[in-house]
Amino acid sequence: MTSPAPPPETTTAASAVVRMLQTARHVTARIRSGAGHWHGLPVVAAVRRGVGVVTRTGWACALLLALCIVGGARLGWQEAWAGAAVLGVVVATAWLWLLPRGGHAVTHELFERRVTVGDNAIVHLTVHNPAGRILLPARMEMPVGTANAVFAVPTLRPGADHERGFILPTARRSVVTVGPVVSVRSDPVGLLRSEHNHTEPQLVHIHPRIIRLGVTLRGMMRDVEGAVTQELSSSDVSFHALRDYVPGDDRRNVHWRTTARTGRLMVRQFEETHRASLLVLLDTLPDDYETDEDFETAVSVACSLALNAISDGREVSLLTQAGPLPTVTGMRLLDASCLLQETPDAYGCDELARQATTRHPEASVLVLVTGQRCDDAVLGRVRTTTPVDTVAIALRCGARPLGRHAVGTLSAFDLDRLEALPMVMRRAA
Repeated sequence: MTSPAPPPETTTAASAVVRMLQTARHVTARIRSGAGHWHGLPVVAAVRRGVGVVTRTGWACALLLALCIVGGARLGWQEAWAGAAVLGVVVATAWLWLLPRGGHAVTHELFERRVTVGDNAIVHLTVHNPAGRILLPARMEMPVGTANAVFAVPTLRPGADHERGFILPTARRSVVTVGPVVSVRSDPVGLLRSEHNHTEPQLVHIHPRIIRLGVTLRGMMRDVEGAVTQELSSSDVSFHALRDYVPGDDRRNVHWRTTARTGRLMVRQFEETHRASLLVLLDTLPDDYETDEDFETAVSVACSLALNAISDGREVSLLTQAGPLPTVTGMRLLDASCLLQETPDAYGCDELARQATTRHPEASVLVLVTGQRCDDAVLGRVRTTTPVDTVAIALRCGARPLGRHAVGTLSAFDLDRLEALPMVMRRAA
């Protein structure tokens, strides 16, 4: 038994709706792209701006309005005409909300462009009325990272100001984009939305927490005279022996007591030295950490070690599986550390130590900062890949409190918070 065919008016109405949708889609695409011989005309530019303010809700409402008109005209449905009348009023009045009401002059400033995790970062915003007339209330938005601060500006008399303050969330180490401040005009239903930027975006660097170690780090490093080599020199700080004077020697190195006793001019001979340098390795493999907070602690530990070495005038390098961090100045190091992320596909700590010592063979102290889930076998291989004359220790961040244990010839220290770092360094010394 065959089903009855649909009425011809229903088929005609459906075809008309399909054709209408295809035509609207084609015209919208041409207007947005500016294609065709109308490109560049002021009218088309205005139409393109008008199309840009229509939201998805607005396009859905326009489609529903078209369906109601087709249903009322083709099928004679009174309900469709009633719906078309209501939707027509809503669409027509929505454009009234986009009439220009502003003229505000907006500025926003950051009290501090660089803050530490946990500190308050305040944004000060000022809205001024430079016009000679009263400005009606306005709605403005200011993106703050992934969030969006929404605030209302009241009626402003000529020359009046409206000030607001915002506190940025600084619970996590990151680089936060603040701004731009945008004035928003939108109808209550949400069919249309127009935005106007008033300011430029600014960056706020949220640095990791840092702790001072005092002189503890010096105890770990080689003596200030440096690591003695086997090469002889006529001028250095590590005294080796006395020898006969040779023309061209610095007379300041003459040892007068021996010269008087032997009757021959004797000068001091020195062994060449190199300054003690610190190599900090930060493990960014997420499998080596129990929680994200442990990784944040590790970042703070590594930056604290490097910053203390920089302030002491030591040579220091900080490397991760993702690459080295700049250690020219402490500020550049902290700015770069704000972007540090865990690298799931990275190699292990042993390979990191091997590559780091290959690039920096002059390092006299190596400190590996990792998590407490790092396997002891990997830590053992770290010691075998580093030179014998290099002092190497491992700092493991996690839930276990302060403790020390040996992994082969490598000393590994556990710490559960950044504040325990000075005590760990005293024990390691």
